[in-house]
Amino acid sequence: MQIPGKFIPKKKPRPADLGWRLTLADMMTLLLCFFVLIVSVSKVDPHRYEAMSDILAEAMQGKAAPSKRTAEHAATPVEKKTKNLFELQLELAKLIGKESKAVNLKLRPDAVAINLKGGVFFKLGSADLTSEALRILDKLTAPLTEAHYKLTIEGHSDNLPIKSTQFPSNWELSSARASSVARYFIAQDFPKDDIRVMGLADTQPLAPNATKAGKSIPANQSKNRRVVILVRPIKK
Repeated sequence: MQIPGKFIPKKKPRPADLGWRLTLADMMTLLLCFFVLIVSVSKVDPHRYEAMSDILAEAMQGKAAPSKRTAEHAATPVEKKTKNLFELQLELAKLIGKESKAVNLKLRPDAVAINLKGGVFFKLGSADLTSEALRILDKLTAPLTEAHYKLTIEGHSDNLPIKSTQFPSNWELSSARASSVARYFIAQDFPKDDIRVMGLADTQPLAPNATKAGKSIPANQSKNRRVVILVRPIKK
């Protein structure tokens, strides 16, 4: 019997290589262990998370999504808490806004430093707050007074000597300027026991007052005339 055409035997299909399944299973197991470990060591504070969400949204001029925290506050009065330094810096930066020519902020390891530039806050040789100074301080008073903080108010001067009946030296002038700021906060109901005043004269300049040859640098002298408010949370 003849078979028409050529006879081609059928090849049996090779079994598929399923080794990738074992590798995938190992990877998924490792990922599961990783996320279980992360969840087990993490501790999320939902109230702080929502507070930071609101503050960051406002700082970026956005609108925070409605949160349960708002409804809870509306229903029951909540005790005001001291913000941490990062939250406080964000709030103050939002309040200061475009006042960078008069005020700047710096976050330190243990405090928020509010630098009040002397040229805006005081006239030369004077410890009286200007009208512009009062307007700016009014923005800063509420968030610092409503919560519980300690203030260290430092007065700084340049190296130009002063000698008057009221201020025999820069020590008295720098102390008087710091005291003027302190008195303003006390007048706005800030607890006076939580304020410390320091007059440092020209002992801590931000920039050299003069060149090595002894020539004055007016721009640096203006920068060194300032009052610094160090804001620290009160440890409970």
